[in-house]
Amino acid sequence: MSPQAGTLDAAATDLARAQLARGLSVQVVARGGSMWPFLLPGDVLTLVPPGRLTPGLVVWVEGPGGAFGIIHRVVACLPGRVLTKGDALPRGDGWVERDRVRARVASVRRGEARFVPLRILPLGLSLLRGALTR
Repeated sequence: MSPQAGTLDAAATDLARAQLARGLSVQVVARGGSMWPFLLPGDVLTLVPPGRLTPGLVVWVEGPGGAFGIIHRVVACLPGRVLTKGDALPRGDGWVERDRVRARVASVRRGEARFVPLRILPLGLSLLRGALTR
């Protein structure tokens, strides 16, 4: 990545954070395959302020130093902390402070289709992933 691209990414992350802090929604394009099959590269995600966090929600967790971070599913919550995991990944991301969760995914646009991400828990993911790979 060029320094200019990194600067643009940082500026876009700052803008998204500011918009969400004002209660507005933000759209981002999904990259990577860690949320397969529910999110695919190129999906347009509408992010909204996170509200109350519960297992099953798909959220944006800001990375260290203000980097964009990840969009993964909440698998567990403790007071002040959440555990997230990519649906296609074998392990969780580790516990993070609740205040690093900047948004939740309210809807996904894939081509002409629009849907709300499924709110499922890890056992449901394992069963579904097994059915999809057979």
